Amino acid sequence: MTLVNWRPLDGVTVVDFTRMAPGGTGTLLLADLGATVHKIEHPTGGDDTRHLKPKVGADSSAQHQYMDRGKHSVRADLKQQADLALVRSLVADADAVIESFRPGVAARLGIGFHDLAAINPSLVYVSLSGYGQSGPRAATAGHDLNFVGYAGLLGETVPRVLQADVTGGILAALAIVSGVARARQDGTPAHVDLSLADAALALGGMQVVEALAARSLDVEVETPLNGQSPCYQIYRCADGRSLAVAAIEPKFWQRTLQLLGREEWLVRQHDPTLISEFGAVIATEPQAHWVEILVEDDTCVSPVLDPQDVSSDSHILERGALCEYDSVAGPLWQVASPFRNLATIPAAVGHSN
Repeated sequence: MTLVNWRPLDGVTVVDFTRMAPGGTGTLLLADLGATVHKIEHPTGGDDTRHLKPKVGADSSAQHQYMDRGKHSVRADLKQQADLALVRSLVADADAVIESFRPGVAARLGIGFHDLAAINPSLVYVSLSGYGQSGPRAATAGHDLNFVGYAGLLGETVPRVLQADVTGGILAALAIVSGVARARQDGTPAHVDLSLADAALALGGMQVVEALAARSLDVEVETPLNGQSPCYQIYRCADGRSLAVAAIEPKFWQRTLQLLGREEWLVRQHDPTLISEFGAVIATEPQAHWVEILVEDDTCVSPVLDPQDVSSDSHILERGALCEYDSVAGPLWQVASPFRNLATIPAAVGHSN
């Protein structure tokens, strides 16, 4: 299985002035879908992701190999006229530009929307910033924790994944694809103001509007998804590993309890006091024991894997969601493109509708 098997964006060109994960995530998706992405990097050192650990070779890293795969690296110092002329020539033939500077910086460097639209009138230009091009925090520095915190979505521990950054990158890719489709139709340019703080709100939109409605209506939010129900919970096993129980529908809850031998708990599906009792049972055996007993098609129970575990998961491997590739450091794993065009994959022998 290859990393990419569907390239509908062949013929679309994007110039990427962003740094690190947010913009990199968006242009990774575009490159995976076939777009030509010119990644503008500083001549000394390149993008910051090159220097993260674990390193892969002299000037790359595992994150850089993933985030910037399939892109064309262009080393350019935007404060030098010759380099600025080079990137402007790339923009002249491009469909879209994405930048992640604080408001006003791109214009000062000569690559603002009006500068580049003057040489490419149908340009789609995405400004992906922390807090947007306007508002009291527009010039404020920030990172993922700040954006998620302002959205009211941050718990008491640091999340394992970058929520606002990755969501913002995905939304940026969507904005570019949408804008290019319109521009190719009627030549309409676009300057999209997309902030990571707004992306965090969009990610948690359901929770935010429920909480605000509950306050206005003076009622409680009733949902099993907020960690207050035993049927939607993470439980620690005897070996320190965890089990994810997401048996929201009554039939899944009933089947889980049948396998657990605790059918007397059926009517306590949303009783918060059951969480500790359920947890005490799960804590008596290691994760592998509960996987063997509880993980089946109709329980919505699964093991909680560490990132290092996913390369041994049969489902992930069979789908080709994770693939090995040859690097200067030897064989390494890559997460494949999530897009699969089944029309291009031969049907299995004997398959019928």
